[in-house]
Amino acid sequence: MNLSWWFHRSVSRNTKNEETPDQHQPTHFDINQQNQQENEELLGVTPQLIDYVKSFTVETFKNFNLQDNDAANSRTETQTSSNVRKDLSDWQERHAVLVLSKVKELSQLRFKLCPRHLKEEKFWRIYFVLVKSHVAE
Repeated sequence: MNLSWWFHRSVSRNTKNEETPDQHQPTHFDINQQNQQENEELLGVTPQLIDYVKSFTVETFKNFNLQDNDAANSRTETQTSSNVRKDLSDWQERHAVLVLSKVKELSQLRFKLCPRHLKEEKFWRIYFVLVKSHVAE
């Protein structure tokens, strides 16, 4: 009898301590996911941008005409360990790494175009001109 009383009391105590859906406490995973979403938005990688970038084709880049002043703004050709050009600003570099990881189509497009049809530098200059209206640096 004493054992059944203890069991009943333990069960009732546990049910009182259980959270209801309205009292959901954020977990470590929830906080990390929220921080990641905020970081993505800070870098301009939104669902709208992802959809827009997925519409790019080989012809989008091949037929794009850069202005002469854009070509004059080019810098040295070095690459970082993430294989993204170092002639980009820090923000652009972080954006490029993130968008390449989120949009596999862009990664594949870059692989097809560089270096056979476009230099890496020109690829990124065209990319940032194309997405300029979708992201704010």
